[in-house]
Amino acid sequence: MSPAQHYDVLLASDLRLPGGTTASMAEELRAQAAAGYRTALLHVPSSLANRGLGIEPRLRRCLDDGLADLVVAGTPVHATLAVLRNATVFDAVPANLPVTADRAIMLANHVRVDAARVQHYDVAVTDQAVTDWLGVRPTWYPIGPAVRPGLESVRDQIELAGTDWLNLLDVDEWAVPRTGVAPGAIPVIGRHSRSSAAKWPERAADLLAAYPDDGSVRVRVLGGADAVADVVGHVPASWTVEEFGARDPRDFVAGLDFFVYFHRSDLVEAYGRTIMEALASGAVAILPEHFRSVFGDAALYTTPAGVREIVTRLSGDRDAYLAQSAIGQQFVRATHGHESHAARLAALIGPPSDEPRTVPSRQRPAGRERVMFVSSNGAGMGHLTRLLAMANRADERIEPMFFSLSQAVGVVEQYGHPWEYCPSRGDLGCSVEEWNELFPVRFAEVLRRYRPRAVVFDGTMPYVGMVSTRAKFPDIAFVWSRRGMWREGTTTKFLSRGAIFDLVLEPGEVAAAADRGPLVGRGDSTHVGPITLLDTADLLDRATARAELGMDPDAPALLLSLGAGNINDIASDLDLFADAAAALPGGWVTYATKPPIQRRGGPLREHVTPLSVYPLARYLRAFDAAVVAAGYNSFHEVLMAGVPSVVVPNLATTTDDQGARAAYADAQGWAVAVAEVTAQSAADALRRVTDPAWAAAASARALEAYPANGAGEAMQHVERLIGVHR
Repeated sequence: MSPAQHYDVLLASDLRLPGGTTASMAEELRAQAAAGYRTALLHVPSSLANRGLGIEPRLRRCLDDGLADLVVAGTPVHATLAVLRNATVFDAVPANLPVTADRAIMLANHVRVDAARVQHYDVAVTDQAVTDWLGVRPTWYPIGPAVRPGLESVRDQIELAGTDWLNLLDVDEWAVPRTGVAPGAIPVIGRHSRSSAAKWPERAADLLAAYPDDGSVRVRVLGGADAVADVVGHVPASWTVEEFGARDPRDFVAGLDFFVYFHRSDLVEAYGRTIMEALASGAVAILPEHFRSVFGDAALYTTPAGVREIVTRLSGDRDAYLAQSAIGQQFVRATHGHESHAARLAALIGPPSDEPRTVPSRQRPAGRERVMFVSSNGAGMGHLTRLLAMANRADERIEPMFFSLSQAVGVVEQYGHPWEYCPSRGDLGCSVEEWNELFPVRFAEVLRRYRPRAVVFDGTMPYVGMVSTRAKFPDIAFVWSRRGMWREGTTTKFLSRGAIFDLVLEPGEVAAAADRGPLVGRGDSTHVGPITLLDTADLLDRATARAELGMDPDAPALLLSLGAGNINDIASDLDLFADAAAALPGGWVTYATKPPIQRRGGPLREHVTPLSVYPLARYLRAFDAAVVAAGYNSFHEVLMAGVPSVVVPNLATTTDDQGARAAYADAQGWAVAVAEVTAQSAADALRRVTDPAWAAAASARALEAYPANGAGEAMQHVERLIGVHR
């Protein structure tokens, strides 16, 4: 066995988990890198997350920024300190993780036994499993006062620390200037939490006392309010409610005067990260009394009936409001700031072994030109992903932000871009006429609030509301990213709406020679290369991609990725290919994707492993063959990666000529096209793409034919339009 790699700190957990666990790990990674502590990140698979998920985006970004090293299964590692987060993950540790440590810490990030008397982890079992694995017994740290009593009651079974391991937050990224509530203005109160009955008071009187519907305050909710309707009978019409993930939480809490959080009486909150975020922003927090042990003087405490009095009093006393706001921010900075974490580590293991590193800022620099990227709600994620590819290549003088009809818009956050979601007609379940009245109001409101220099729209048809709104904002440049390869005979009546745009960009098409659609030869657009989210250099090699996905390093692997299935049902095609894959000789392992936008689809065949990662292209080289949809994005990505592929056109699309695209790829020897999926055609296609000789030749031809990524070129055209020259 090779000698162990040494690190100051090893952070370990199930790296796929969303929410507070991985958010806190990402903050610690940034703080450790800034202080000079050499850090390794270890994935320990558990039943808490879907086995097909990839590394959580915030952690993925830390790895991409070089703030930590990812430990590949089987690689010997020794750490001065191992920090294990989420006790439920460590009741059993896989045998292929050869890790040792001088010291170990087990972070209990939620209560051992909840209010319903459900036990979430057995401390004795977990303690022994970790001791056997690392060769050292862990010291247990609760993440806050609410977790400690459950550990105190079993302290004879564990080594319990005398202090709590408080989570981190970068106050400077959340803080906004506060001026108090202006005289005569209506105070704004709000809350941010997941939509769950446990997160709201169970009595209608308490709920409406804390969040009035009488117009005395403006109530804003981020996270949905279905539970409110269950308690009160309706969601008050005066409230502004956005679904969980509908916008960047930093922007949301920045618009609140008061953060008011009351929940069901039997809920035991381990900490309350959203409260900490609100305090960091400068909002005044109003909470139930039991939070006093956590936040002390940083918040104000009352019953639901007492909320109105506090809001009224502080709204009329600017000095008192600003004083309380400052106390909250100072509390977060002192107890949860990155500096406190560096001091905590120094006390445990001494100074770092490396020099401090420059950690990329997540703050939005002032003085940049804002460009708003607007995507339609397509059948897949093509519109959103093309815009994201452009935004990621913007000049440093540009501040990208997103306004999208796609429910998957939240994926842009992992790249540091703010965003807002606008429900499509289908998602609202309204008529075309109703939506055409709603959209221009929402679009104009966003344009007034963000005041971008340019709007870049990616979609087949500019909306009626976009056309009517454009005239109200003559100083904003409008750009249309209009994909080519339209089906022959597609109506062109909507092309006249292109007159509102100052520039029309046409993303390149590798199969352009087969394009017979109505856009060919129009001469009204600027052509760029094919636009993909990633460049070839961004793709992981086979070994690294497999390690990150937890795949067998040697077994031949087939990827099935037939799109979101939101136009037609792809389940039967998927099953036919899955059945054909099961008959392949050589022990092939089959994986199938579930895109973030997918709304339909039943269970997979038992031998198929689900996979949910974004962007999928990063991991394509983990697979020896693939079956993909012939949509713009997936088609160009598999060619760029050189993965031997079967391409399956969706012949039910309105404009995208996937049939011509797939047939051209087949004729060029880049891929195998299957226009009609049957048991026989699926089996024949898989036999062909898994033949080593054919696969090698097809991969070489695809790589040779693929041009450079056109995303950067497209973005430069936008920048020149608004006077930003590189």
